[in-house]
Amino acid sequence: MTDLVTLAGAIEDVDALGKQLNTLLMTTVMAVMVTLAVIATWRSTKSVIAAGAAFLGGVALWFVVLNAPAFRDSVGEDLKPSAAPAPVVQVVGSGAVDGLARFGAGR
Repeated sequence: MTDLVTLAGAIEDVDALGKQLNTLLMTTVMAVMVTLAVIATWRSTKSVIAAGAAFLGGVALWFVVLNAPAFRDSVGEDLKPSAAPAPVVQVVGSGAVDGLARFGAGR
């Protein structure tokens, strides 16, 4: 019985470590990536506008990463499968030339 309790404690420890690692990745690593993107853009272009655009793009990506569960859950609400069957397209003839010849084109 003590083995089961020890295992439950180990699972809780691993879960807590995973949450801490996730927080580290979401904050520190993303901040470093945005900073490096701005610095690299500034060094290559020497443009404040390009560096600002890199900053805004990095922050937008950071926002999407932080809110990924909300975006994931909203897709199911926005996209609902319909009960209508898919349309069927039938191609007659062996190519575009046959189709044009049928309408008198190409003469």
